Amino acid sequence: MSSEFYEDREQTEVKHQILARYLSAFVPIVGDWVSDIAYIDCLAGPWREADPSLKDTSFSRALEVLRSTRKVLEARGKSPTMRCLFIEKNPQSFRKLEEFCASVSDIELTPKNWDFTARTGDIVRFVKSRNKSFPFVFIDPTGWEPLPDDLITPVLRLEPSEVLINLMTSWIRRFLSDETKNFERLLGPGVQRLRQLKGWEQEDEMVRMYAGKIAAAGNFKYTCTLPVLKPDQDAFHFYMIYATRHARGVEVFKETEKSVIPFMHETRAKAQERRRVAESGQYSLLPAEARYQEHRFTDFQLRNLAIAKAKLMDMLRGAGRVPYDDAWFTMMQYSAVTDRDLKDWLDDWKSSGCLAFDNLGPNQRFPRKGESQFLVWIGG
Repeated sequence: MSSEFYEDREQTEVKHQILARYLSAFVPIVGDWVSDIAYIDCLAGPWREADPSLKDTSFSRALEVLRSTRKVLEARGKSPTMRCLFIEKNPQSFRKLEEFCASVSDIELTPKNWDFTARTGDIVRFVKSRNKSFPFVFIDPTGWEPLPDDLITPVLRLEPSEVLINLMTSWIRRFLSDETKNFERLLGPGVQRLRQLKGWEQEDEMVRMYAGKIAAAGNFKYTCTLPVLKPDQDAFHFYMIYATRHARGVEVFKETEKSVIPFMHETRAKAQERRRVAESGQYSLLPAEARYQEHRFTDFQLRNLAIAKAKLMDMLRGAGRVPYDDAWFTMMQYSAVTDRDLKDWLDDWKSSGCLAFDNLGPNQRFPRKGESQFLVWIGG
């Protein structure tokens, strides 16, 4: 996909990269054991598309991934059916969506001119119309009105399922002080306290509150969040909220995060360079990355590392003996915290005599997931 179609909306390119990167791993995994894969885009658009062929839309990017991963599955002798439900409320956008769907014949596409929050029962029936179907639900609003969990609970409770939601934090923070807006419905109790917080503390708490509501409404065991920077400001535009009931989903989302974070910085660096050239008329001999400026994500990452490390130490001190799997999956739900970070912390504590590993195999120096191995806090 050419980045020229994403100029001045680089945040959308990053969002689509998250979606495509995750789906490219998700489909081959679940396709090994399900009979049907249902991709559901609840707010499909298109919106602000620049490519006449609509390749810069979420539904087109998802369709590309379904085609490529179907070939991967076929090479393994697997052939689950693949189908898409594309939902759009706006009549003008829906006409474009419907025309796009009519041009596709190799994958089953169902466009619907619905308000998806009023048709959650129909979405559930669409999924359950096939046996052994696994839905992936994408909810990408331009605001926050469709996102209260009570509106989407029937979809969240589909099991099995996974969901990816765009939480427009920049818009919510802009209107949070307006007490005529029913943010309690979106975020739950505690909104008055949230209004008293400022800056990153308010944003972090907002995301935590919403992710917690989604986890509870859908009985999801794990939620991961990933912030996306604005292309022209050193601030977050939105957070992608991912929810799953399976540990493997966390592993795949962390791999997605690992590839998308550098991609986000690269696209912003190019956008910054493009604006500098437009304003000055002068090109630099240095690559765009050499002049890139960013502080917000770096500060966020450092803070999350400190919070996650403190949480892990509390787990170890409180329990004394913690399954390595529990430690890993707890830490990986913190955005921008990596497997390497966890290993470094454990190595440091072990070297200082505070930590021991239990039930490791012969010649094994470090615990591995899925092998009933433990972290034992000795003290310090």
